[in-house]
Amino acid sequence: MNQHRRPPASGTAAGDAIADDGAAAFLAVRPRLLAIAHRMLGTMGDAEDVVQDAFLRFHAAGGAIDNPEAWLVTVTSRLAIDRLRAARRERAAYDGPWLPEPWTGSDDGDVFTGDLPYAVLVLMERLGPVERCAFVLRELIDMPYARLAEVLGRSEAACRQIVARARRRLGDGQLPAAPADALARRRRHETLMEEFRLALAAGDAERLIRLLAPDATITTDGGGKVLAARNIVRGAGRIVRLVLGVARKLGRGRVDRPARFAGEAGFVTYEEERPVRIVMAASDGERITAIYFVLNPDKLVRMPADG
Repeated sequence: MNQHRRPPASGTAAGDAIADDGAAAFLAVRPRLLAIAHRMLGTMGDAEDVVQDAFLRFHAAGGAIDNPEAWLVTVTSRLAIDRLRAARRERAAYDGPWLPEPWTGSDDGDVFTGDLPYAVLVLMERLGPVERCAFVLRELIDMPYARLAEVLGRSEAACRQIVARARRRLGDGQLPAAPADALARRRRHETLMEEFRLALAAGDAERLIRLLAPDATITTDGGGKVLAARNIVRGAGRIVRLVLGVARKLGRGRVDRPARFAGEAGFVTYEEERPVRIVMAASDGERITAIYFVLNPDKLVRMPADG
C-alpha cells in the first residue's frame, strides 16, 4: 500500500486542512466501500464494522495517502477477508440455514452499474474468504487483475486462477448477466416476484405451482430465534404446502409490501407494522427456482416500520 501514501504536511493549519480533506474523501467513497464489504460479508453490521475500522486506519495515517479510494478499497477488502475467516466458524454453528442479510443501504447515486443477485450472495457461502473477495472485486467493480494482485498480495496469474475457480464453484448459470441482458432479466424477475406475492396473499395453490419450477427450493433462516424450517425444502408441491400452511397458522394479520434490495425485487412481510420477513428469490426468467425467507430478527432491524 506504500504507493498510495504521500509525505505528511507540517503545521497545525495544514494538519487541520488534511483532516478535513481526508474526512471528505472518506465520506465520498463510503457508500461504495459499504456496498463492497456487504457483498463480501453478507451482513450489514459486519460491513459497517469493517468500513469503520478502515476509516480509523485512514484517519490515523494523517492524510499521508496519495490515492484515498484505492487505499480504502484495499484495506476494506483485507479486513473483510479477516472477518470472513471468523464468520465461517460462527456460521458453521448457526441454528439452521444461514442466509445473507439483504442490502438495506442507500441505492442513491448508482453505487454500481451492475450488482450481484441475491441468489449469488447465497451461493458465495461456498467460497473461501480469498475466493469470495477476488470474485466480488472482479465481478462487482471489474477490478483489473493487476490491481487485484496488489489487494490480495498474490501474483496476477494466481488471481486469475482464484477468480476462475470461484466461477466454477458457483456455476456459470449463476453468474451476473451481461449489462445488455441484466435489465431484461431483472424485469422478468420482478414480474415473477409480484405474481408470487399476489398468489401467496390470495392463498392460490394452483397459481403458486405454476410460478415455481418443479425442483424449486425454499430456504428459511430463523437463526433459532423464530419458527423456521431447519432444512431446505425441495419441490414445488412441498413448497406450496409449506408456505400456505404457515400463512393459515399465522392468520390474516400480516401484509406483504413490494420492496427492492440493491435494485432487486423482493417483498417484506409486516405484522402490526413491524417487519417480520424479507422474501427474495432466484428465477430462470420463466419460473422461480429458489425462494429465500429471511426471518431472523437480527437481519430485519434495519428495515423501517410499515406505514
